[in-house]
Amino acid sequence: MNPEAAREAHETIVGSTDLYGNIIDAAGKYDAKVDSTANSSLAAHILNAITIGVNAFVYEAVGPNEDLFEDYGEDVQVLAAALALHDTNKFVQEAYGIDVDGNNAEAFDWYFDPEPDEDGDQREGDPFGIEAFLGEGYRDDLQYLVQRTESTEDSSGTRGINSSFRGLERYCRIGDSTASVALRDGVDGVYDQMCTLMDSDNVHKIEFTQLEQPILNDVLLGTVKEIISGEIDGDTYGVVVGSTSDSIVYLGDSIRRDLLKDNVMEHLPERISHNFDFECKLGWNAFEYDILSEIEMPVEHKEDQIRKQAKELLLSGSGRDDGFESIPPNFAEILPILIKAIYDLGMKEYPTDKLTDAYLEVYDSIDGSKQRKAQLIKIEFLAHLCDKHEEYSEDFEALDEELRKDFQNDLEPETDAISAVVKRSFGNLKPNKIPDKSEMCFICGSKAENEYKKGHETIYQAQGYSRRLTPHGSPKSICSVCNLEYSLLFDICTQNGLNLNRGRPGSRNLGLQIAYYYFDDFLGDLRLRSERAGMPIGENVDLSDRHTTASLFEPQYYIQPFKFGDHQHMSDENHRMTIVRQLMQSAQESGMKVVIGRPFTRFESADTVFADEEATRPQELLNLDEAERFGPMPSFVTEDRTDSHLRRALQLFKIMSMVGQDANLSNSYLHLDRDTFHSIADFAVVNHDNATRLPDLREYFENYHQNALMDMKTVAERGIDLFGPQYNSKYKKTKVFREALDAFLSGKSQQMADDELVEYVESQVYAAADREDYAGHATTDQAEAFVEAIRSYLVENDLYNLKKLSDWEDALVNSYYYAYDQTLQNQ
Repeated sequence: MNPEAAREAHETIVGSTDLYGNIIDAAGKYDAKVDSTANSSLAAHILNAITIGVNAFVYEAVGPNEDLFEDYGEDVQVLAAALALHDTNKFVQEAYGIDVDGNNAEAFDWYFDPEPDEDGDQREGDPFGIEAFLGEGYRDDLQYLVQRTESTEDSSGTRGINSSFRGLERYCRIGDSTASVALRDGVDGVYDQMCTLMDSDNVHKIEFTQLEQPILNDVLLGTVKEIISGEIDGDTYGVVVGSTSDSIVYLGDSIRRDLLKDNVMEHLPERISHNFDFECKLGWNAFEYDILSEIEMPVEHKEDQIRKQAKELLLSGSGRDDGFESIPPNFAEILPILIKAIYDLGMKEYPTDKLTDAYLEVYDSIDGSKQRKAQLIKIEFLAHLCDKHEEYSEDFEALDEELRKDFQNDLEPETDAISAVVKRSFGNLKPNKIPDKSEMCFICGSKAENEYKKGHETIYQAQGYSRRLTPHGSPKSICSVCNLEYSLLFDICTQNGLNLNRGRPGSRNLGLQIAYYYFDDFLGDLRLRSERAGMPIGENVDLSDRHTTASLFEPQYYIQPFKFGDHQHMSDENHRMTIVRQLMQSAQESGMKVVIGRPFTRFESADTVFADEEATRPQELLNLDEAERFGPMPSFVTEDRTDSHLRRALQLFKIMSMVGQDANLSNSYLHLDRDTFHSIADFAVVNHDNATRLPDLREYFENYHQNALMDMKTVAERGIDLFGPQYNSKYKKTKVFREALDAFLSGKSQQMADDELVEYVESQVYAAADREDYAGHATTDQAEAFVEAIRSYLVENDLYNLKKLSDWEDALVNSYYYAYDQTLQNQ
């Protein structure tokens, strides 16, 4: 066992090459499996297979004293490349729309040397960059390994190849089969599969009680993986294969649960302080410990943060005419104690006469009223001591000796949140005794230790309705764990520029929600992106960060907080739809899945690639509240089809945006309320001057509303036969269709029987067509065919009753107009 070699392998593959980034770019928008229940991007499945296969190989092959790249470097690269190509047939099927029979020579030819596209333009080969990663001359070896990755694969095409990498097929099978099982059966399947394929004594699964607080849960999992891999204290237990939000699978030696728990208890504060930046509230005239006094982390880290902010205050010149060019190191050391003395205690008398005299001298030097002196004395006295720091070195020592103990007590939290976090994670699932309502945390329901006081910038109001408090009831109480989670979330929001200020008095801050990005339930030792948060929200979304890292302790899932305001305002709903579009776009480009939920709520993965647990009514009506897949089924698949996928959702968003911009609609995502042919055609025709010639709109109809489009085109064709082609106004193009709808409405309001109704409509249509001189010679057969086509459309689209026909009359006219113009363009 050589955990260091496993880390080195992944750090080299991920950090020193573009292989992973290329796979994400090329395969992130495709589905891993044709089966719609196995929802993951093809990129996620491939990368999981690589990480699992490489880990298994390094664990079994590389001894404690062996050098990975000197002895096994080529093997590791070939194995990674083979696993990258193990689904070549699926990739070329998705990317090029061709059906190939397994990973045969045709599939490899399409991957490395694809044929030109429909326009005759040459496609670029090797989109994963395999030969840039591995070098040329390995194609036969790679196909040999790929054809032996699955037991059902036909390997006859490579039987004559004498590959020097024959031993690697075992690890190709381990990587692919385990990653496939993970899609279907999760972590239990991964564990069982690894036990089957490897020595079961060396395969271990550690399970936890998943926390309701998702950020803390993420950090805790990272700490456990650090401990297992020997990154803490040097005691190595094994090689982590992968993890979910409540379990870890690794290869190596077993670890006692109580020992693991103690190690996590010791090192979790350090991991939190490493991953997050916490600040006090320090200005030129005010200071509060704020978050620093509430979280469990080393006191020296908190002192460093106060020192850092105090230095920034002096350098900025805030509250004064100018700042300092630099802060002397020996003065910086005493800054936290000075902040306590001057700002927190407001001291006027100090341990030494020299300091007291200096304070009075500065106070007297400030011009103005007593109130003005009280405002300026803090920053001016601090600046004076900085400027004359060499004169007060002994006085600073006396001050430090007097205040040090109280200062450290200030920074020690009243409750031990870390202990509570670890106990909950390592405890059993048996519910704790429910506390009295007056002692209950308003977020998670556990026993609360603190009053919830967070000031003006806050996620929840201190007073007001919650699921455990009546409106405007007593101030809320919060438990130590939720209080710590609050601090972590607040830090993420602050670092990402998300303003939590509630705004005007009486306004509600209901808009903060969380988007969780994740590759899949079970994740190998791989992380995408260099930041903890997911993707930034804004007018110009930056999706350029394709940085991938091999890290045991970075997030299992990525957290993107966002805020869209008050549910009651339509503009806020439109803004939320804008954000949903951005999140979907980011998911498609990164190959990651997304769940939208509330803060302080346990992260739960979904059976779909996109799920919005807080969807608004407009989203639900347009089926934009979830997407089952990344893309549609390949064209050659005839069963298990689904049109619920990101590609469709994003195309619909594009149409709404395009039409809305043309009409200068302020809330373009709220004007369309149904994803049907006639509703979309009506929306486009009403709001866009050139709707009938928009290629994106035509493509959407042909892909997702083909039957309705063709039925309405049939109606249009029958209308042209009856009424002749019209190239003038919309009124003339739709005249005979409007006559037919009016007749249907009139007959239905008179409660005519269906046969009588059809005959009546036919007579009205024929009479209308015959009255027009330019109509040509209308016949009763043409009128009958036209009316029957209309009736079939109405029946097929569930519009053949008086109310629905009346409600949708205008939309039907506009959809007929769209189909009519399309028919004329094709003639």
